[in-house]
Parts: sequence; structure tokens; C-alpha cells
Amino acid sequence: MRIQVRYESNRLDVFDTASFTKPEPFDGANMLTNFEVRVDELGNTGLWLVAHQYEVAEAYAKAADEGETPIARRKRGWKFLLAEARELPGVESVVIDGQATLMRIAGELADMVRFEQMCELWLPMSAGKSIATRVVLLFDALCAAFPEHAADANTIARMCGFSTRAIDELRERIAPNMPNTEEDEEGWLSEFYEATDHEEI
Repeated sequence: MRIQVRYESNRLDVFDTASFTKPEPFDGANMLTNFEVRVDELGNTGLWLVAHQYEVAEAYAKAADEGETPIARRKRGWKFLLAEARELPGVESVVIDGQATLMRIAGELADMVRFEQMCELWLPMSAGKSIATRVVLLFDALCAAFPEHAADANTIARMCGFSTRAIDELRERIAPNMPNTEEDEEGWLSEFYEATDHEEI
């Protein structure tokens, strides 16, 4: 695993689980490594990487019932601090194995994994548009798709991977460049349905 943390100051931290490390960090008993990048605890104690191991041993094999596959034991591993809490305001982006996981947009760290997944699901023809434009289009599309949540902007915003405040700021900033937003939305929707009509099954 390769994790890159880029800061506003242009500092770039690169963390690599392969280079300059032991090939058997858990004394040779590990058959599967469970990595956790604790983005969920980001605002509390900083950004942490946690590594757990799945240990195999002859005793586990003997304990299994006859004809049953032995079960490896998940063992608690180690925590590694990638960015301290005081450093988080300066973090511009976090990239894991080449995929943008977090990106500072409108002053906040946005969940880019969730955002891209939701765009694939709800905005299939929007790939050529800017991130800012897609954020606004996605929010509007989800409001239309989930009318039961449309009155709760915070819920829809979280589905996008952003806060309501960040989406409002993006909408305001891109407004001068989007004079025909409704026509634009209708355009890509028409393209989507047209492509669907011609899809071979």
C-alpha cells in the first residue's frame, strides 16, 4: 500500500508498506494483512494507518473439526500516525494506491471515494465535467432521486461526500460559468437515455 499526503505548503509525505520494510513483519505467521486508514477518526486524533494480521498456527489446524478448514486468527497489530491532528488543516489531499481518497475543496476535506462512486451511479455522462460542476449536479440529482430527504440538505450533502456549506460555496462560485444549468442537466440526461436505448442486450 502506498499513501501520499500532500500539504498546502507543497510538502508531500509518502508512506509505503513495501519499500525498506521487512517482507515478514509479523514473524512469518501472517497470511493476510488487514489495513485500516482511519479516515472516520480524522478530526479527533489525526490520520492513522492500522495494520492487523491473520495468524496461522498448527494449533489452530488441530482445533478444527475433522474435514473442516482451519480458521486463521485475527490478531491486533500496530497503529501508524500519518498526520497529526494539528497538521490536518494544512492537508490538501490524501491519495491511496493512486486513488484520491480525500481532497480539500471549499476549505474542507471531501470524501472523494464516496463522491466518485455516487457520480458513477447517478451522473453516468458527467465524466468530462469539472469536479465542482459535478458536485452541484450530483447534489441536485440526489435531491430529485430521494425526495424524502430533499428537505434535509445535510443528508443529501453527506451522500455526496461533502458538507452543505461546501456545496453551497461551490454552487455560488461556478454559477457565472453555468448560465444554463437546467439545460445542461437535461442534455446529459438525454444523452444517457439515448445511449441506453441503443445498448445491445
